[in-house]
Parts: sequence; C-alpha cells; structure tokens
Amino acid sequence: MYDDFDRRSLLRLGLAGGAAAAIASAVAGQARPTRGFTHGLASGDPSAESVLLWTRCVGGGNAAIPLRVEVAEEPGFGRIVARGEGMADPAADWCTQIRVAGLTPGKWYFYRFVAEGGRSETGRTRTLPRGRTARFNIAVFSCSNDGFGFFNAYGHAARRDDIDLVVHVGDYIYEYRHDTYPLTGQVVGGRLAAPNHEIVSLSDYRTRYAAYRQDSNLRALHRRFPIVSIWDDHEFANDAWKDGAENHQAEDGAWNARKAAARQAHGEWLPNATRAYNRYDIGDLVSMLVVDTRIEGRDRQLSLAGAIKGGREGLIALRDGAWVDPKRTLLGFEQEQWVSDQLKASTGAGTRWQLLAQQLVMGNISTPKAAADWLGADATPRVRGAVQAGVAAGSVGLPLSMDTWGGYRPARSRLLKSAQDAGANLVVVSGDSHNAWACDLAEGGQPAGVEFAGQAVTSPGFEAALKADPAVVAAGLIETNPELKWADMSRRGYLTVSFTPDAARADWVFMQSVLSPTLAVSGGRAARVRRGRGQIELI
Repeated sequence: MYDDFDRRSLLRLGLAGGAAAAIASAVAGQARPTRGFTHGLASGDPSAESVLLWTRCVGGGNAAIPLRVEVAEEPGFGRIVARGEGMADPAADWCTQIRVAGLTPGKWYFYRFVAEGGRSETGRTRTLPRGRTARFNIAVFSCSNDGFGFFNAYGHAARRDDIDLVVHVGDYIYEYRHDTYPLTGQVVGGRLAAPNHEIVSLSDYRTRYAAYRQDSNLRALHRRFPIVSIWDDHEFANDAWKDGAENHQAEDGAWNARKAAARQAHGEWLPNATRAYNRYDIGDLVSMLVVDTRIEGRDRQLSLAGAIKGGREGLIALRDGAWVDPKRTLLGFEQEQWVSDQLKASTGAGTRWQLLAQQLVMGNISTPKAAADWLGADATPRVRGAVQAGVAAGSVGLPLSMDTWGGYRPARSRLLKSAQDAGANLVVVSGDSHNAWACDLAEGGQPAGVEFAGQAVTSPGFEAALKADPAVVAAGLIETNPELKWADMSRRGYLTVSFTPDAARADWVFMQSVLSPTLAVSGGRAARVRRGRGQIELI
C-alpha cells in the first residue's frame, strides 16, 4: 500500500469491526438469459448529430451474429429515421456498438436492435443540443460496489424525466475477490458479483461487468439515458497509477497486461469514445471535458507512511520536497495541455460554462485536530494510529489523502491557473471519496471555479470507520478547510447539476437506504454558482 494512512485504509479498518444488515435480494432466484439479448441495451458518447448504441447478443456457437439497429422518434417505431448494422462478435464478448448519425440535435429518440429470430427491448437516447440552449441537466454517479447494497440511486434516476445525460465518473465495478471489500458478514442481500476471486484477466473483467450489468436498476438507467463514463481505479485495481496500483502484486502478472485487459473490457461493455479524454459541447451552454486521472499519465502517489516515521521533520520534508515537485503530474503533461487548450477554445467560442467531469476530489481538504475525538473507545490501535497520522499531516498543511488532487499540488495549480487564464466559468464534478462535498476552488488567492463532488451509489464513506456523529465530522472538516463549504459524511445516492445561462445548480439526492431495494429518498441538499462569480452559494 502506497499510503498506509489513506482514506480507504481507514475505511477498511473501521468496516472490519462490524457487519451491515443482510436483506433478501429482490432478484434472487431469477433465471438469467444465456442466449440472445442478455444484458439489455445502452447508449453513449453522444454528439449533436450522432450517438453510439450498445447491446450484447450471445449466439450458440463461435460465429458472430449480424445485428441491425433501428432508430425512431416514437416508441412504436412507426417511422424509422436511422439504421445501422454491426456484428455481435465473441471476440468482443458478444458486445456490439453501432454509431448512428444524421440525427437532429437536441432530440430524444427510441432505438432497438434486431437479430434473426428476435429483437431487443426498446431504449431511449438523445443527441446533444446545438446553438442557443436554455437548460441542461446532468446526473453524476460514482462508486457502485454491489456487495455493499442495492443500486437504488440508479433506479431512482431512471424514473426521472428531467435528466438529459448521465455521467459516471468511475468505480462502475470493483475488482476485489469475495470476502475482501466488503467482508462476507457485510454483504447485503447476497449481492456478490462473479467471479469469486480478484479480477485480473480479460475474462475476469468481462465476467464482472456481465454480473453488474444484470442489475435491474442499472439496466433501467442505461435504457433511459445516454451515458458518458470514465474509469477510476477500481475498473483496474485500487489506487491505480500509470505503472501500477496498490492492489496489484507480482503474482498478478504484468501490470501493463492487466491494465490493457481492464481497459478492453470497459470499452466492450460501455458505449464510450475510444480515447480516455474528450470534449462534449452542449450547445452554447456547456463544454464538458471528461478526463482520466488514473492511468494515462498519473505519477505514483506519495506515501505518508515513510514521512511519518521521521516525525514532524519528516512530514515537513515531504511537504517542502516531493509534494511541491512541479515534475509530478496527475493527468500527464499531454492531457494537461489538452485541457488548457480546450478551456481556451470553449471560452473563445462564447460557451457559458466549462464543466470538468473527472474522478477525484479537487478541493483542499486536510485532517483537523478534532479528528482525534471522532474515534470510539473501542477503536483499534491501527485505526487510532491512522487518525493520529492524518492529524499530524494536517498540522503541517498536507492533505487528507495523497491519492486525490491534494496529493499533486503543482498539477492542481496548473489546471486551475489555466482555467483562470482562459476566463472559464469552471465547474468540477468528482466522485471517488464516497461522500458529498461542495468546494470553492482558488488559485493564487483568487477564485478559479467550484467543485460539486458526488456521494457513492453504495460504497461506504467516513461514517463506516468513525464513531462520531457524521454532522460533527462534517462541521470539523468545514471549520478547518476554507475551500470546503458543505459536506455530508453518511449518505449514499447521486448528484445532478443543472445548467442555465446564468447559473449552475447542484442537487445531492440521498437515498433512504441501500440495505433494501427502495427508491425512497431522505431529503437532499442544493448549492449553486452564478456565472462570473466562481463561488458556491448554499441553498
């Protein structure tokens, strides 16, 4: 492990002491199709005139299956407005993706796949608008570990009519073997995705995607909305970087082979552009930049474990040395330059907002001194040591986690400076942390943008390891960290960001529970930023 005191380590330690309630699965015992259209359909990578359509159709032998896709403006398919052809090939795990073009900008469509002897269910998708655009609503998801609970957040969003696009910022699947994360006693409703070992090979990753994609709520979300998705670490292995990962050992084989297998399976099972980072223009309203913070160019995470052994002097040496090394990068210098160029191009074209959709919390967040009081009397020495190490790091200005943007200070500064230089109205959306955050982003003492970070679909957050009232934890973090304006430390769900020409509004939707199949919500929270202000207003 690169950072013995990172957030996930603390969460695992806390989780090891207790078990989540196990609720009978709503899908237990249902037969799963092994032939024909086995996993529904999906759409993604939209433009103003085209969209990528996905399905999986399994045959009885090794021969690829010819497919065609039909697109209509109404669900009865009375008039087909576009068609496409493709092959469901066993070499691609029977998945096929067909791009249909010549569509009308900003319009909803219905689509279905047809094979000899049968056809798929009907899906709904839409193209991106072009020109003057008054409103656009994006739903943001992350961190859906099936063992920790039901995908109620997906099901809730799938029943809404005010969402235009889904963005998944990573941890769509998790790579662990059974009895790891979660432990066996923490598994909810028997939700253990195959295979039962850690996924390493191409076959393993394919099997895990296939298991996740059987979930009825996830299938409903894909059926209703186009999706843009980018991986985080668990689509590969925990705390991944360009040349390795915390959860990759020598016995797992070559990292590059595992990385290639994971990337191939992600590309087969999700309708995405082939390049990791891309720009999507939503009329004159939003330029959405989707970037990779994991495997394209990320340097290895710094470790607090070594520095902490040197006491305060060791932490200061890390703070004043490697932590501020300008040669270290999170995106890779090529992708950094691309982001800078796209921000300038977007503002130069008069686009109202610049949205950066990515994986990691960007706001500056350090562990406060008060964290020592958040532990229960029964905290293990290792948990207590981890919190004490975090407090020590925070006391010299080091971040809560070296795996986030906070661990790559010069890279963060370069990105935010490029947003300032472009005159961007920057909104950053993030995942990964499992909790919900709202942060002002500053560079050089001046506003550079805002961050709306979404909570996990199911994966547990800080509340799983700490005994303190989550509201007390949030208040302590906010008091200590000037960029942090609001946080929720205990609930699961998803985030929506609605753009208008003059404001961007974030709404955190909290599900009542993930321990049983329910679409009930437990309230929410909202924040907004006005164009030209660059600072969050809580609503």
